[in-house]
Amino acid sequence: MYLSNSLWRSKDIITAPEHLGSRALMKSMGFTDDEIRKPRIAIANSWTELCPGHFHLRSVADAVRAGIWQAGGVPYEFSSFAQCPVVVAGSGLHGSRYDTPSRDLIAAEVEAAVEQHLLDAMVLICSCDKNVPGHLLAAARLNIPCIIVTGGPMNSGKFKGLKVSANTAMVEGRSLAMGVSKLSAKEALELEEEACPGPGACAILGTANTMECLVEALGMVLPGSATAPAVSAKRLRIAKESGKQVMNLLKAQIKPSDIMNEDAIINAITVLHAIGGSSNAILHILALVEELNLNSRININLIGKLGKETPCITDVLPSGKYDVVDLDEAGGIIAVMKRLGDRINKKVLTVTQKTLEENLQGIEVKRDEVIRTIDHPVNTEGLCVLRGNLARSSVIRPTVVVKGMRQHIGPARVFDSIEDTLIVIKGNKIVPGDVVIIRYEGPRGGPGTTSVYGVISWLKGLDLLDKCVVVTDGKVSGFCSGPVVVQVVPEAAVGGPLAIVREGDLIEIDISREKIDIKISETEIEKRLKKWKPKEPRVKKGFLTIYSQIALQSDRGAGLGTGFEKIQIEKNI
Repeated sequence: MYLSNSLWRSKDIITAPEHLGSRALMKSMGFTDDEIRKPRIAIANSWTELCPGHFHLRSVADAVRAGIWQAGGVPYEFSSFAQCPVVVAGSGLHGSRYDTPSRDLIAAEVEAAVEQHLLDAMVLICSCDKNVPGHLLAAARLNIPCIIVTGGPMNSGKFKGLKVSANTAMVEGRSLAMGVSKLSAKEALELEEEACPGPGACAILGTANTMECLVEALGMVLPGSATAPAVSAKRLRIAKESGKQVMNLLKAQIKPSDIMNEDAIINAITVLHAIGGSSNAILHILALVEELNLNSRININLIGKLGKETPCITDVLPSGKYDVVDLDEAGGIIAVMKRLGDRINKKVLTVTQKTLEENLQGIEVKRDEVIRTIDHPVNTEGLCVLRGNLARSSVIRPTVVVKGMRQHIGPARVFDSIEDTLIVIKGNKIVPGDVVIIRYEGPRGGPGTTSVYGVISWLKGLDLLDKCVVVTDGKVSGFCSGPVVVQVVPEAAVGGPLAIVREGDLIEIDISREKIDIKISETEIEKRLKKWKPKEPRVKKGFLTIYSQIALQSDRGAGLGTGFEKIQIEKNI
């Protein structure tokens, strides 16, 4: 495929006499005259040996490269930072604070590489919690022809005849540490070796697989991409076809802004609720909305409204009993969208160059027990936004909350860090009915919108998770179950009401009424807020010092925003 030079922006360095030096440098790497005069296609590959979600992406990138070559382009691959938050999430280790901010680093890294080298189109290869949303932000920001290739889910492990995952192993690890595990040392080692049988995103609808599903709902990947197993011929075929398709997008000059419009984002929000996905996805959707300047219509209020209107129809872990590979066998996200019917806008364009309506032709649900019908849902609602005198907004995942804890009033146990919380939990000083407040873990306080997953897994290991409530201005892993209220806005670090909760104050949550309140008078709240003083910053060097000063609040995506004027506004929340 040979395209007119007018269709790609690298034409100047290809044809201009004064760029002889640039062409000479390209030839130093073995590129020929013929190759230099073809479109330059970026491959941002997040392969790494640091985490399993990305470990297999070399072979995926090789398939993408083959597709680009076959379609007449020249691939230029570069590395894109990748990480796995589960390794340290909520552990109290300093590294966990980089988790959310790394999303914006990933976006900036791709932006810099593509802009500096005048690449004409791009394939973004990503997996796991922050690379997928980071690459979405980069796609929106650069707005050149682009297709995303996700890494796909790992298979579940098998232990004692049951499906298990990394989450199983992590919770059991806490039980072992507390001396309450029912496993022998031999059985514990067997679980450790069998829980994660190969690379890919952890097998449940944690944040990683949730985000991969939402990229498909947005129309930025080929149909079937989200749930195709990480290690499979299907995954490689999709990668090769994606390499070919990016050349078609370049020829047609179809850009992310043509695909990721308001209707597509509302489709993705609807799918998020329908699959009972991770609460962290809300942060990433809102960050994307900020990047696309669509926040006049799409905001936390709309997400909450759609959550009340959209039933969860996929019976997938942690909300159900099946894994993401089962979801693939049932038809995947394209089948979920088919089943959602008129709740989905089918006129939107996708990277196939067809509308979603065209992509849906001939799609069927193959396993009704995995993807249920609208009138037989797993839950009548998706993610829920709670509001009250304790929060302008906060998020809970109703699909993983036991019926008896959908409404709860209990005494506050107040902690100013994850570390302090863990000390008390390990000392067996949390009792059923407690409302565990973990504050100063938001975007600016953490800094980094820190995950409290370590606290959740300890509570689960002690059989307390379904008997207590956790409330935090941080976030939680998509692995988690239980009544966990996250992303409280305003966060404690900027003087939100969470900062003035005292030990023993009664806290009420009510999912049905979408309420979260501290049971004290408005006069007392105002009195305490007047006395509140900011804490000393936890971090005083490096990237996190920048993030802690300019990060937007969680109801705007907890990112760095899209311009200096927004930073100035957010300094005085």
